[in-house]
Amino acid sequence: MNPTLVASWALALFLVVGRWSFARIAGGDGSEFLLEPRVWLVAIVCALAFSPIALPIVGLAPRTRTAGIALVVFVGYLVLTVAWAPDFAIAWNKGLELALLGMVLLALIRLVPALPARLLATGIWRALVVVFAIFAALALLGASEGDSRIAVLGGGPNVFGRNMALLGLFCVNSLLTGRVRALPVIGLCVAGLLVLLSGSRGAMLACTVGVLVLLWVHRIRPSQLLWLAIAGSVLIAALAVYTDVGQAALAMFNERVIRLTFEQEYDSGRSTLFDQALAVGWAAPIYGDGLGGFGTHSTFDYPHNIALEAWAEGGSVGLALLLGALALPLATVVRRHGQHHALELAAFAALLASAQFSGDFYDSRGVLVFGLLAVLQDNGAIRTSRFGAKRWPLGAERSTAHQGLLGSHENR
Repeated sequence: MNPTLVASWALALFLVVGRWSFARIAGGDGSEFLLEPRVWLVAIVCALAFSPIALPIVGLAPRTRTAGIALVVFVGYLVLTVAWAPDFAIAWNKGLELALLGMVLLALIRLVPALPARLLATGIWRALVVVFAIFAALALLGASEGDSRIAVLGGGPNVFGRNMALLGLFCVNSLLTGRVRALPVIGLCVAGLLVLLSGSRGAMLACTVGVLVLLWVHRIRPSQLLWLAIAGSVLIAALAVYTDVGQAALAMFNERVIRLTFEQEYDSGRSTLFDQALAVGWAAPIYGDGLGGFGTHSTFDYPHNIALEAWAEGGSVGLALLLGALALPLATVVRRHGQHHALELAAFAALLASAQFSGDFYDSRGVLVFGLLAVLQDNGAIRTSRFGAKRWPLGAERSTAHQGLLGSHENR
């Protein structure tokens, strides 16, 4: 058994599968927790990570250990707020989801130093791309059935848009780090069109932020950026003019962004939810209203903003812990030290941008997972190894393959 392959697929599927349950196949409501694939995926990851004989024990540098502790403490505190939540049933279900996320974060802290870090990250992305390519094919098959927002397998347009944004980031990173090939170009075109067809403005913003982070970390010069912008504009114009899917994507962009957002200033009720989250938080400003408290006292289950959800349900303590958990990943983006984890940093930034307008804590699990994965891969993440464990220099995985389309940026 290849532990890197198993861990990669289990972690990738955990990020994708959501709350789906096998109980739905039999016509049930999917409420059986143990029938949800995410439970078994977490069990597989934890069994692999914490088996006493499966992997060597490898220590972490203080900086990366701090990042892991900050994330786990944030999730742990949210689980603790179940104790004073106004509705125990709602809080219990939400607490179970966050407990799964906390276990994945702990397992990732254990896995990344023990396995080849770059191989694990690459394996996760390969698994995600396979799944996202299947989603894209299913979406394209149904794209001609109407002019409504596209989604697949019941995930909703916002979730589908985020997934396609990640697929697009993978393709952009492939173009920036290797030779120009047809497959990444085709993948980028398809992913970009499907982000627009999803109608998710949060996904569009996420895709934009992620691409900017990729350009930042890869240190793309202004002259190179100009050529990329010209080539991209020509390609987008050709798709919009000569393909039905391109015209549908352009129409969706005009409807969702130009007309609704700028002309009508329509925000899908987000401003109301944000105001309600602020009010719930001020009712218990220190420790928060408890997990699920926002849904108990407002018109929706969650405020569609990760920071306001932390404020409403965790108070000042929860918000401070969230900021602390995000501090090191954000600092890693700013430092842009090396390019080997550029894709993880872009995914972290993209999903963080999306989390300001869509999803709850569990829906934003990719923010925490990719943020931790990027920090754990940062140079100097591995400090010591014991019991004969091999040390893996995290910058050593880079090769001349990263000197393709735009050349080497190491000394710029």
